[in-house]
Amino acid sequence: MNLKRILPISLIAVLMLPIAALAIVKPLRVVVPSLVPGIACPLPNICTDSVARFRDAQQLYEKGLSTAVAAVGPFQQVPRVVFCTTSACADSFGLGRRAAETVGDFGLVVAPRGWKPFYLAHELIHYRQAESLGNLAVATKPKWLIEGMAYSLSGDPRHPLGEPFEQWRSQFETWHSNLGALDLWDAARRVR
Repeated sequence: MNLKRILPISLIAVLMLPIAALAIVKPLRVVVPSLVPGIACPLPNICTDSVARFRDAQQLYEKGLSTAVAAVGPFQQVPRVVFCTTSACADSFGLGRRAAETVGDFGLVVAPRGWKPFYLAHELIHYRQAESLGNLAVATKPKWLIEGMAYSLSGDPRHPLGEPFEQWRSQFETWHSNLGALDLWDAARRVR
């Protein structure tokens, strides 16, 4: 092959890579949820597979966001949430049995069983962690910090949680109670 043929093919491949990632890697679909069939985004930060349930989604968003902001501070960007009312919608984002999932600081998806303020606040805390600590840190920091913070500060009413989740929440709460005047995010960055 000559260079004149390789260059256009390479350019097309590079341009198609993000589209392929969104189509193949289901969680990344949260980046552009309107490309998923059946998803509408009445507001830039709220998408759903049921426009009839938009008002419910909006109220849940406001409750979850206010809980998260009170717990971990204001967000740098308005988080995008995709609210699924059906299993088919949740499956199109690869949720499986999970109630919800955060995709770094790109947004989050809520399955039908996750339509509760504490589930949403939990995931929004993960979003805030990604904003403050970075996506890589959220994936590599100790689970007691990442998951423990989300379970502890989301208002999750389930006591006790199954293990290891209850242990992570307890370990975070001990660490958090010893912070004193230290900023939560500065202290979290120091955790190895």
